[in-house]
Amino acid sequence: MMSQNNVAKPIAEKRLGFTVVLHLFLILGASAIPEGRFFFWLAINLGVEALIIFRVLTMWNRYKHETKRYYSIQVYWMLIGFSIFTTMPFVRMSYGTAAFWPLLIGTILLFLLGHLWKESIGEVFVNPRKVKQLVMWPTALAGIVIIGIVIMAVLRIKSVHPNVGIVVFLYMLGVFSIFIANPFSLSEERIEKLKGE
Repeated sequence: MMSQNNVAKPIAEKRLGFTVVLHLFLILGASAIPEGRFFFWLAINLGVEALIIFRVLTMWNRYKHETKRYYSIQVYWMLIGFSIFTTMPFVRMSYGTAAFWPLLIGTILLFLLGHLWKESIGEVFVNPRKVKQLVMWPTALAGIVIIGIVIMAVLRIKSVHPNVGIVVFLYMLGVFSIFIANPFSLSEERIEKLKGE
C-alpha cells in the first residue's frame, strides 16, 4: 500500500510540472505578442496561471485517492489554460479596431458554449455508437492546421505584421481545445452514463 502511494505521488507531480512548463511557455508568448506592455500582460497571465495551479492543487488534495478523477481534472485545466493563453494574443491584437468587442464577446461565448456542450462532446468520445462522429474531431484538427498554414502564407505574401498569421493560427487551436477540454471536467459517474446512452 505504501509503495503504491510513493509511486503515484511523483507521477502526479510530473504531470503538474508538464502543465506548468507548457503554460509558462504560452504565457511568455501571450505576453509578448502583440508587442508592448510585456510586463503588464505577464503579470495578468501569471495571475491567471496562479488561479489555475491553485485549482489543480485543490483538486489534487480532494481527489488524491482517485487518480483517474484527478488526472482528468488536471488535463481539463491544462487545456483550459492552453485555450486562454492561445486565444489572448489575437483578442489583444484586435484591440482598438472595430473587431475587438465582437471578437472578445465571441471568444467568451465559445468558452461558455464548450462548457454547455461538454456532455454531448464527451459522449462522442466514450459512447461506441458515436464512432462516426469521433472521426470528425481529428479531421477538424487537420482542417484547422491546413487553414492556419494557408492563412499564415497569405498574410506573409500581403506583407502584414509578421505575427498576425501565427496569432490567428493559435487562436483557432485555442478555440478547438476549448471543446476538447470541457468533457474532462465530467465525473466518472456521468461518463459511465454517457457510455450507455
